[in-house]
This record gives sequence, C-alpha cells and structure tokens, in this order.
Amino acid sequence: MAEMNKKALASIKKYNMIEKGDTVASCLSGGADSMALFHFLCSNREAFGIKVIALHVNHGLRKESEDEERFVKEYCEKLGVECVVKRLGMTRRQKPRGESTETWRRNLRYEFFFEQAEKYGAKLATAHTLSDRAETVLFNTTRGTGLKGLIGIPPVRDNIIRPLIDCTRADIESYCAENGIEFVTDKTNFEDIYSRNKIRLNVIPRLKKINPNFEGAIANLSRETEEIYTFLTQLSDNLYNKSLDGNGLNTVVLNKAEPCVTKHLIRNILSEKGCLSKENVDFVYNAVKKGGAKHQLSADVFCVVKNGRLTFEKPHAPTEAVCVKINPGSATDFLGKTYLIKRHEGAKTKDRALRYIDADKIKGGLYLRNRRIGDAFTLRKRNVTKTVKKLFIEDKIPPANRDRIPILTDDSGKVIWLGGYGTNREYYPSADSARVLSINIISVRENSNDK
Repeated sequence: MAEMNKKALASIKKYNMIEKGDTVASCLSGGADSMALFHFLCSNREAFGIKVIALHVNHGLRKESEDEERFVKEYCEKLGVECVVKRLGMTRRQKPRGESTETWRRNLRYEFFFEQAEKYGAKLATAHTLSDRAETVLFNTTRGTGLKGLIGIPPVRDNIIRPLIDCTRADIESYCAENGIEFVTDKTNFEDIYSRNKIRLNVIPRLKKINPNFEGAIANLSRETEEIYTFLTQLSDNLYNKSLDGNGLNTVVLNKAEPCVTKHLIRNILSEKGCLSKENVDFVYNAVKKGGAKHQLSADVFCVVKNGRLTFEKPHAPTEAVCVKINPGSATDFLGKTYLIKRHEGAKTKDRALRYIDADKIKGGLYLRNRRIGDAFTLRKRNVTKTVKKLFIEDKIPPANRDRIPILTDDSGKVIWLGGYGTNREYYPSADSARVLSINIISVRENSNDK
C-alpha cells in the first residue's frame, strides 16, 4: 500500500473525518495534490460508504485555465463523478483595495466551495498536506504571530476535512506515479514572486538540509501548540464568564488572572471585532492594569476602561437590514438567490441536497434576513456555539459578503438556519420529529461581472 494511502487512512480515522453516508466534495484544481486526493477518495468511496463530487474553480487569470478545466472535467467523467465548475472571470472583476491577489482568489474560491457544500450537504475535502502546514507556520511566523498562527492548517475545521494533512509532497508524487495519475502544473508555483513561493522554493529546502524531517518536526510543534491553545482558550472563556459585568468585563477579576490568560481573552475579543494587532492587545492589557483609558483601536472601535469595567464601543451607521417573510411552499427571492421551503411529514433527512428543520420548534412566522448583532449559531456535529460574526471571521468570509448571507429565523429572532452552515443544532430534527421543513436553493442569479 502506498505511503500516502496509509497516512490518509490513518488521518481520516484519527480525526474522524468521514462517516458512512457522507457526501464529500473534493476541491479539485487539477494539480498533483488535489488529483491524488480525488483519486484516493474515489478509490475508497465504496469502502467508506460515501458519495464523491468534485468542485473546480476556473479563475480565468491564465491562458492555461481553459485547458485545466477541460482536463478536470474529462477525468471526473472517466471516474463517473459529478463535477461542478465555477468560472470566476477575475480579469473582469475589480480586486478589493489592499487585498493581495492570493487572498482575493482564496476568498472567491471558498465562497463557491461553501455554497456548494450547503447545496449538496457535503463536507469539503481540501488537498492540504504536511508540506503546506509547514509553509503556513513559517509564513505566519515571518509575518509575526501568536500561538494560533503556529497551529498552521488544522486537520479538521467545521465542515472542512484534510485527509492528506500528514502526507509530504514526496508521498503525493509517489502516489501519482504508482497509480498513473496525470496532473497539471501551475507555472506560477515556481515563480519567486509570492511570499509562500519564496518559503517553498528557497527557505524549506535549506532547512531540510539541517533536518530532513523538518516538515514532521513542524507538525509536532503544531499539534502541541494546538493542545496548549485549546487549554488556554478554555481558561480564557472561563475568565470571560467570571468577569462579565453587564456589557463589559470587570477589571478587578481580569487583573487577578494570569497575564497570559487575560491577554488571550483580549486577543480573542479583538479578533472578533476585527482590530487584532499586538499593539492593540498590549494597549488594552495595560489599560486594564492601570484602571482607566479610552483609545481608538481601529476606524470604528474604541477601548474604554472606566469605573472598573472594560468595554468596547463601535459607533457606526447601522447596516441596511433586509428581511423577507417566508410562505412555505412558495419560492422566495433573497439577495440574488431563490429559496424554496417545503413542509414534510416525518424527518426525511436522507436527501443531503436539502437542509431540514423541526417544524414543531418554530415560533410564529418564518423570515429570511441578513445578520444582526448578537446572532449565534451552534454547529450541529461539534455542539459548539459561536456568534455568527465569529464564524464569518474564522472562515475568512469577506466583510463585503457577510451581510448577503441568508439567515432563516422566526418570531423569536433566533438563527434557525444559516447559509453555508446549515441548520442550527437546536432546530435539527430527530427521528421522532413529526413535521419538518426543508430549505433549498433552487436558483442563483449570477453577478453581471461573471457573464
């Protein structure tokens, strides 16, 4: 058995990535890593008891893009797998100011990936490897990072799985050679113009001369850092609950805690508010120690320490609210997409193309709206509750797109279903549910820039 095959199977078991009955959407660029992952998933789909689909993004930035799209489609057809293609036409789009081309491309890709994962009820399988993880840790370290940046690329995050996370590029190349897998090569990967390419081409080869198992050493560092980070997060969450005082935090309680725990809590708060920097963390921490301050952390966030309480003020014009009443059984338009909500008898949850909701838990009418301050969502399989804002920040959803993501709610105002994430755990039907609702995207009106 090929080394990559053994490592991928071990990772899937270790991190519980795949369950019988899953639909797995393989993000397929046509490169060696993604082709190896796709071949691996297809070869094991019967053993896993899963359905595999492929997702391909044609950025339209290089002349080879058309050939790569054709190559991916033909390979998927050969293996009998549905291939969903998104043509971005990026040369006709305007790149956001201050955003790198790499980040821009990534954000657009993942917007498409999350949309399709929602549509098919699928897990997203990306072909990130041990080598990618090492590159990411070095990249984060070079830019300046805390503990979180040393974790690099986690094996599992929400509905994203990375079966090749413990495989090196050498493992991938051997697997492709042994299985006769052809792949395309993006020539820009060998251009010494991007930061990651400089690390991949110039830095890592030199470090591997010192330690041939450098990538494995970085992986060990990442795993231990993740354990420490998780423990520190638990301590800071406890500190938050203990210090919570109205709409602020009690500075006396904060000052009694270990400095690393207090700073970790401050760092998480600033990250959620979109103004995280070492300078801001240090300022807020010192303000808490001194007992008084007011300082502007970003264009619209102020830190205020007064009367023994730490608060954050964010004066800004309210986001334009969009709210549409739902009539089950009828199609509803919401910000460029058409949704259909139907009533069913019994919890028919086998159709993974839909999202199901326990109808008996609905209070009053149903509405589609965009986000509001305080919205929270519980991830069903992990039973983890986060604010919608924090979810969007963690998943690097562009700020300009966040107010266009649909939220299904009722007269209680709670989030029942969140576009790209599915049904809130509290509302997911059980086997005993007598009545359920299904929500499905039935059409998407493309932006004119993509035509």
